[in-house]
Amino acid sequence: MDIQKSIEAYKEGKVSVVENTKQVLEKIKNDTTNAYIAFDEEDSIKRAEYLDKKLANNEKLGKLFGIAVAVKDNISYKNMDMTCASNMLKGFRPMFDAKVIENLLKEDAIIIAKTNMDEFAMGARGKTSVFGPVKNPIDPERVTGGSSSGSAAAVSKGDVLVSLGTDTGGSVRGPASYCNILGYKPSYGMVSRNGVVSMANTLDQVSVFAENIEDLRNIASIIAGPDENDMTVRLDDYDYSREDYDFEGKKIAYISTSDFLNKGIEEEVKNDYKIGLDMLKNMGAELTEISLKYSKYANQVYNVVMSSEVSSNMSRFDGIRFGHQSKTYTSVDELFINSRSEGLGEEVQRRIALGTMYLSADDDQRVYRQGLKLRNLIKKELESVFEDFDLIITPTTINLPPFLEDDYSDPLSDFKSDGFNVLVNLAGMCGISLPVRKGISGACQFIANSYEDKKLLNASEEFLRRINEN
Repeated sequence: MDIQKSIEAYKEGKVSVVENTKQVLEKIKNDTTNAYIAFDEEDSIKRAEYLDKKLANNEKLGKLFGIAVAVKDNISYKNMDMTCASNMLKGFRPMFDAKVIENLLKEDAIIIAKTNMDEFAMGARGKTSVFGPVKNPIDPERVTGGSSSGSAAAVSKGDVLVSLGTDTGGSVRGPASYCNILGYKPSYGMVSRNGVVSMANTLDQVSVFAENIEDLRNIASIIAGPDENDMTVRLDDYDYSREDYDFEGKKIAYISTSDFLNKGIEEEVKNDYKIGLDMLKNMGAELTEISLKYSKYANQVYNVVMSSEVSSNMSRFDGIRFGHQSKTYTSVDELFINSRSEGLGEEVQRRIALGTMYLSADDDQRVYRQGLKLRNLIKKELESVFEDFDLIITPTTINLPPFLEDDYSDPLSDFKSDGFNVLVNLAGMCGISLPVRKGISGACQFIANSYEDKKLLNASEEFLRRINEN
């Protein structure tokens, strides 16, 4: 089933929106992966009843008529709490809808639930949520990946056709790889971030999970577009139309598994990456190995830029202006310290501390400034690649999903498997994770230049069609 077939089923009277919505809600109620933080049965049924009446009255139907969409809990929907999976925002009810939510509702979608996530989107495993970790639907003993863990699980186990997450350094593509579904991160500025709780402003992008490219294309075309309240978003609509993509003669750049960026790659992921490379050769693509001079520093640069922006963005959550307020204090300073200590988890506090250090005026922000210089070099290096190549292919992550009980004694371990993902965010480009076989496995990532999202999705559709034929 996909979006268009679901809408046709409504039109043909095979199922009502209310009936389908109740079925989805039952799946959410019986969820065993801990994928959801909140849902409002009354709100969803009321919305479904409104849509059924709209159909009965022969009114014009939206492009997402009756489609249930699960949304990461850092995206504002005024009819449900928004917690960012943190004690800091427990019980917080936003006053307005995010722009992406407005766009979905205009096309008759139903916001069915808010999904679990790493606290304030800080984590790559789906384990830092105050509500507990999210279990991988394919293997419940493994992680889903993060930070958009619940949104990935919701699609992977078939509760919903599509879901929204946010991707700052692989937070959609990583979970998509671990859960064997599609995860698409649009070019920076393609989708409004208005109403989305910022983690790192220059890296964040609302992104999409789905089981097929047509559904990705459908959702992306709806959530993208201008927004007068977001100065970083495009001023015009984007053409996401479907076009046949022929790989014959296309120049594809790839990075060898022996390259520094693939250091530590697991054997099974290496083999799955080879499946993708071999398929491209079979389709007539010209593959050329490349080596990136500056991109080997991507993880370190990401850590500096992301943590610095986290430090700035999280300053509002102090127990006075915003968020959890401690009941035990004897001074304003103590109120500030206690509120943040009680309200924020260890990983969030660690990133705030790192960012504050990088931004230190005593050091003239030396590390942060150097990070920005390297980021610019990484971006220019990737842009130069696209002067000669149509796409870049990489592994999405260099490892299979770890087990939930794995002990991560290294606090920086989250960053080690996402080197190829963070490149895309640092450069503001678009990327997509594509499964190459069923089950727990590696995945391939296609990367395209900024605002070449249409080409990215069309190429991905042809690649998946050929993979699924074999």
